[in-house]
Order: sequence, then structure tokens, then C-alpha cells
Amino acid sequence: MKIPKYLKIQEDFIRDIENGVYRPGEIIPSDNELMKSLKVSKSTITQALKSLSDKGYITRQQGRGTFVAEQRRKPAINVFICPTERREEIFWNEIKDAFNQGTHSFEVKISFIYNDLVPLRDTLLKAFAGGMAPDILSLDGPDVPYWAYMNSIRPLDDFVNEEFKNRFIPHILKQGTYQGKLYHLGYNESTLCILYNKKLFEKIGIVPPSSIEQAWSWEEFLSICQFIKRKTSIRYPLLMDSGRGLSMTSGEWVTYSAFPFITQNNGSFFNDACTQATGYLNSKETVEALEWLGKLFTPYEYTHILDIHEQFPNDFAMSFSLPNAFFDTINNNESDNIGIIPLPKHIRSASPHGGWGLCMSKQTQYPYECWEFISYFFSIENQLKLNKYTGIPVLKILYEAFNNFNLVSNNTNILFSQLHNSAVTRPITPAYPAFSRLFSTAYINIAKGGNAQALLDDAADQVDEHLRRHNYFSQ
Repeated sequence: MKIPKYLKIQEDFIRDIENGVYRPGEIIPSDNELMKSLKVSKSTITQALKSLSDKGYITRQQGRGTFVAEQRRKPAINVFICPTERREEIFWNEIKDAFNQGTHSFEVKISFIYNDLVPLRDTLLKAFAGGMAPDILSLDGPDVPYWAYMNSIRPLDDFVNEEFKNRFIPHILKQGTYQGKLYHLGYNESTLCILYNKKLFEKIGIVPPSSIEQAWSWEEFLSICQFIKRKTSIRYPLLMDSGRGLSMTSGEWVTYSAFPFITQNNGSFFNDACTQATGYLNSKETVEALEWLGKLFTPYEYTHILDIHEQFPNDFAMSFSLPNAFFDTINNNESDNIGIIPLPKHIRSASPHGGWGLCMSKQTQYPYECWEFISYFFSIENQLKLNKYTGIPVLKILYEAFNNFNLVSNNTNILFSQLHNSAVTRPITPAYPAFSRLFSTAYINIAKGGNAQALLDDAADQVDEHLRRHNYFSQ
């Protein structure tokens, strides 16, 4: 990355101040002297000194000159993090504390935002509208185009070189890119899987598929659910979202969990340009997929809508879950009785991917400091720490290390195989947050026994109206 001249001057001054070349209260050379000695323009010197003043390194006194600040308080970079689980706070606080204990010219402060308490989108809208946006924020991948379109986040392309980008698995970069610009670097990757009770399966004679090639078909999966219901006293053969069920407070889970089955039946949400939902969201293929999913709830009662999470992980047969549910039980030593089955497949294999990542606010006054922290966060050491929580790395080198040291179990291999061989990216459009809410409402009503065609017709009309109202999100 080519560093602007003013930034190079700023960094040289910071180094000299911190190394004692210039001491507190000492006057520094005048603007004209700096212009001559550094062979730069007046505007470059002005920009460099203004930045140093904003960061508290110097004070400029009218008619007297520019002095090194007597006492400098480190500026703070504010970070909004939306953890997927409460226990992630421990990880983020450890990262923050380790960074702040280093010799950096600023400190990091983290605020945790929980969607189930106050939706992140509402918090961010209020912060951006009031000019109080964080410097760095975490976003779920599909929401990135909306915030980029709203001009709330800035591209990272000025900071990221090809070597840095090549550290990431390709899906991470695809998810974080909108209209050719990279706005988002995912720090976790995800997929969907079926968790199963090893002892129960062995007891009743079910042999689970051990690879995505051996995955059950939709019909075989229904037969397995029916068999479990007949052979055991378990009411629901399949827990939904580790027992949490379906609700609008589940956030993106509702759409995320349906997406692969729609894709498996060659259905879709939008046309390729993401400018129309009618004919796609309510197509024959999408409707068929939602009808199949709906029957799992009503009338088959193979899974549930209401929250019964207390049954997981000790009293269940199968669970439709995110991988972190598996890694949580392993890390907490709650159970060694859980295995992973690949998603059922239909006309084609398909699995979702994507997760949360870091973006830089357009309102930040400290873009280079933000990038310094983001770069620090994506070090191999820190990503190894994060991997204990997520189980799925975003850096290529970690995949290679896991394979070389035989750290990939059969369970993890299924997750990796889905990500590498059948992962599909959700639509990249600023309309996605509104679409996801409308789709979630339709899916939940289908699960309650509603007519899939009628509900998806209505949802498609509302999505198209949203697109028209926003002029199809043309720039």
C-alpha cells in the first residue's frame, strides 16, 4: 500500500515523540522549516500536524508555535461487537486487553450489542444518524451491502493488499464484497449441519452418513425421522436450532436455515441482478422446498416452532444446528455423545456459509488506527484463539495446519467438506435485511400450516415493492 506523505510525516513524529527525540512541552520546527527540510507542500504539513493535534500528540498555539503535548491521553477506537453467544465476550475482552497492553498510540474500547435485546440495526441507525457511530463494527455478512449502500461503512481496499487478502478462504472475500469493493472481513465462517445422539443411534440401529457424498436424500431423512418417532419416546426427532425453534427474534437463522433447501431444489430468492423477487421467491421450485420444510413442523411434527432448548444436548435424537452448538458442547465438556451428519440433499447438494466480520465506519476519524487493530485481530495467533469458539477457521493457513497435524476429526471434516464443495453465498443486495424479515415471516407461517404458495406470493410482492421504493438500489 502506498502511504500518503502526510501519514509518513505523522508516523515519523509519533515515533520521535515516543522515543524522546521531542520531549513534552518542547517546540517543534515551524511549518516553513518542515516544508523545506521534508521537501513537501504546505497542505501536506498542515494535514500531518492537524492529525497529530487531533490525536493529542501536539498543541498548536497562535503566534507561538507548535509544541509537544505535556500529557497525552491516548485516543480511543470504539468497536461495536455483536457476539453470537454470550461467552464470546471473554474472547473479545482478552483481545482488547492484550492490544491495549502493547505500545500502540491508541486504545480500543468494545461495546457488546445483542440482537435479542436491542437489534443491532436499530442501534447502528441511531448511532450513525447522531454522528456517534463506532469506529469499527461487526456485521453479519448479508447485511454488508445495505450499510455500504447507506454510505455508512468505508471500503477496506485502501488498506488491504493482495497478500493480505490471499490469507482468507475465498468465501470470506466473496461475502464481504459489494460492487467490486471489499467492505467486510469475516472472522467466523459457518455452515449448517445435523447433530445426532451417538448412543441413541447405535441403540436403535441407525447408521449415519459419514460424508457429504453419503448424505441422506430428503425422502430418506423423512424416513429416519419417522423411524425415530416410532422407536423412541422423543416427541421431536429433530430439534430446530438446538431446540430454540423458529421465531422472529432468531434473527437471520430463519432465512439461513431454509436457504440451502431452496437451493437444493434449484429455487432462488431473486433474479441474478437482485432486482426482482416475483417469479423466483414464489417459483415452483422455491414453493416446493418450503412445503417440504413446512411439513417437518405441520403435520408431521418431526420438529418444532416453540423454544424447548432445555432438551439439548442431553435429551435429543437429532438437531438442526450451527456448528458452534457442537463446539460449545465439546469445549464445555458437556457431552462426548454428539456427532455431525451432513445436510440432507435433493436435486443437488447445497449448504449455506457466511458469518460475522469486521467493517470500518465511514465516520471514523482514525482509519489507519482502525486498520492497525483489524490487522492485529486477524493474526494467526488471535485466529487460533477464536477458532476454539467457532471451530471453523477463516485463514487458509489454519486449514492447512489442521490437516497436516491430523487435527481434523470426521465431524469437522464434514463441516469443511460442505464449505469447500457445496457452499452457496446468500444474495448480495442492500435489500437483503428487509427481504430476510419478510421471508422469515412467511416461513414461520408455513411452518404453522399456512399455504406456501400464497404466503410466498405475498412476500415476493412486498420485496418487489421495497425494491421499487428504493429505485432498485441503483447508485
